[in-house]
Amino acid sequence: MLVSYNWLQDFVKLDEDPNKLAEKITRHGIEVAGVAHPAAGLKKIVVGHIIDCQKVEGTHLNVTHVDVGQDEPVQIVCGAPNVAAGQDVIVALNGARIADNVKIKKSKMQGLESNGMICSLQEIGFNESIVPQKYADGIYVFSSDAEVKPGDEAFKALGMDDYIFDFDITPNRADTLSMDGSAYEVGAIVDKPVKVEDVTLKEDGPDWTSELSADVDPTLAPRVYLRKVTGVKIADSPLWMQRRLWNAGIRPINNVVDVTNYIMLLTGQPMHTYDAKTFTTGKFVVRKAAVGEKLTLLNEKEVDLDPNDIVITDGEKPVMMAGVMGGLNSEITDETTDVILESAIFDPTLIRKTALRHANRTEASSRYEKGVNWDNTEKALNMAALLLRNDASATIDTGIIKASDEQLKPVVVETTISYINNALGTAISAEEMKHIFDRLNFNCQINGDKLVVDIPNRRWDIAIPADLVEEVGRLYGYDNIKSTQPVLAETQGGYSAEEKMLRRIKKVVQGQGMTEAISYSLTSPEKAVLFTKEPKSIAQVEMPLNSSRSTMRQNLMTGLVDAASYNMARKQNSLAFYEQGRVYDHEGGKFNEHEHLATLYSGKMFAENWQHQNQDIDFYFVKGQLANLFASIGIDDHQVVYKAEIIPGMHPTRTAGIYLQGQYLGMIGMIAHAVTLTDKALSGAELYGYELNLDAIIPLIPTKTVAQPAPKFPAIERDLSILVDEKVNNQKVEDIIRANGGKYLVRLRVIDVYQGSHIENNKKSLAYNLTFLNKEDTLTDEVVNKAMTNITGHLEEEIAAKIR
Repeated sequence: MLVSYNWLQDFVKLDEDPNKLAEKITRHGIEVAGVAHPAAGLKKIVVGHIIDCQKVEGTHLNVTHVDVGQDEPVQIVCGAPNVAAGQDVIVALNGARIADNVKIKKSKMQGLESNGMICSLQEIGFNESIVPQKYADGIYVFSSDAEVKPGDEAFKALGMDDYIFDFDITPNRADTLSMDGSAYEVGAIVDKPVKVEDVTLKEDGPDWTSELSADVDPTLAPRVYLRKVTGVKIADSPLWMQRRLWNAGIRPINNVVDVTNYIMLLTGQPMHTYDAKTFTTGKFVVRKAAVGEKLTLLNEKEVDLDPNDIVITDGEKPVMMAGVMGGLNSEITDETTDVILESAIFDPTLIRKTALRHANRTEASSRYEKGVNWDNTEKALNMAALLLRNDASATIDTGIIKASDEQLKPVVVETTISYINNALGTAISAEEMKHIFDRLNFNCQINGDKLVVDIPNRRWDIAIPADLVEEVGRLYGYDNIKSTQPVLAETQGGYSAEEKMLRRIKKVVQGQGMTEAISYSLTSPEKAVLFTKEPKSIAQVEMPLNSSRSTMRQNLMTGLVDAASYNMARKQNSLAFYEQGRVYDHEGGKFNEHEHLATLYSGKMFAENWQHQNQDIDFYFVKGQLANLFASIGIDDHQVVYKAEIIPGMHPTRTAGIYLQGQYLGMIGMIAHAVTLTDKALSGAELYGYELNLDAIIPLIPTKTVAQPAPKFPAIERDLSILVDEKVNNQKVEDIIRANGGKYLVRLRVIDVYQGSHIENNKKSLAYNLTFLNKEDTLTDEVVNKAMTNITGHLEEEIAAKIR
């Protein structure tokens, strides 16, 4: 909300420097994002009167002689298409500074001397969006009501001498989305009385209330008031109103539309005007849109109305998207003479959804969705009618049609002075507290410690005692509240055992070169249970923003797949992501949370380099990464069992469940083609990863790590090469070697695998390195040879291995 300092003076007599006032307002609850002074940096810009204007043959230029309040008129060459003799215009004199710090100097154009510049509004700093349409492509011409004379500084006439506060308003303080609401706030902060005038209206036309039959659903619009004015003469608004509109960021249009925008800024009550010819049917209906209905809005955008949109119709067709924007078929035109004014309260939730649905958020919808002051419904209507009589020669017909007229129950909050003081840590007296509420223009009664406050309808954000605590605290001044030591028992800082373990696991995964991803906890019902072996009862949000964010996730893999899609759409194909976070379910009628860890890989094992062979990520690479994680946190990978599993979203033949001591820990495998093929960015990509239930794993991790000294006695290494059938897997061979290697076998690793020429078909050669160590004595060849003989014997017997 852009708030004019000069306009505020109509309500509160202010004598503070605007910048200091902005700082005070911020400290007391409403952040002022900035203070703009439109005239800052500009100089020597005055009002000029064009005495004569002659066209320069063969060019678009005109030679003018302009009275700028000096002894002699100055000659200025101007190329604007709308320049003419007799106009009062904006003139930048020789040596002037205009927008963007441009300096104006004497110059020659087509050989003609020009001693200044006749300016458009844009050239002196006005934003294009607020310049009246008739002056958008030319110079600005003062209207006859401007009361300016040659040589006057142009700043005051244009409202550029003002200071504009940019109120950065939070949704709960929408009461300050109006000048009178802002005035109450500023008056309370500076402790000065606020004068907000009501309107006394004299009707001077015939009774019109029988002309229109109104049918309003009160659940959609609890309050709808209509008034009619006739004999309207469409013209420009007076300059004083235009100044206030463009200083608030609104483009002036004409004296009818501008009145409704002005009233909205003044009272916070959005209004709409209709050409009375719109309702020749004699009906005014507020309802929800029907399926298939369309409406062309004032911005000439045709929208397909949704069945949840509130519309205003003439009984047959929509003429307005209620609370958002009017229809082109009911707009005020230059031929309009009779106008129907509407002031209403609409359902805020439906208005917000309509504006969002049609990507058409307006000043009106932004106020309706946050709430408006019900006390101003009729006041706004009467003020608009009065202004139209004054500025558009309108006749005000007698009577108001109150199509719906629900009453708002007043809010009374009861609390105690001691409660407020205890909450704030203050010792504010009853008199001081009453004065604070008087500053807010709240009626309050104090009886001993008891405090009863009547909340005016303009402050719909206050409903409970805690709200009063906030009001007292911010006006008393948070910087006036003494700092005290909290009366709480001291707590020992640090992480819990579980938190330490989570960080230990994340550190290992990060050390593997993984990049951490953080994804939304909310997803769709389908994705929530994907990649989950046994889905549980889902936890759903009661009022989701949309269907794709309606359900709490039961896996982390969904988020990683979405992250992969985002990256691959941007040609980033070698990925290594992990996420450690929580998953959720509603099992057993209660909401449960579980810590999980998931990883996702794609692309190549290594960055392309001449030093190594470039290989694609596969199941076994990911399994090796997982085995390394288990080893790092103290879980014996040889005790971990991998079983083929069918898991939704995972490849049916490249997925395994992970078990330890008979307990399911998670899964590892490849993302199914059915998932990747539905996403254009992932089409053809092979994604591998694993997901672990850390709630199940953490209790199995050893809590202590015991360090052992380096052995005093040397180890003995032996190599073993065998020829086996190609169907024999490495795990089978290692199991036989470990079972028969004796107690001194401390390490076993594969050093070579070969299939091809020089060996039989359907055979493969495996080579192992075995390390033997006796920590208590010197190990002899005799002991090692005996162990090797035992190993080879069992290999030959159990898998028909040939020792090479």
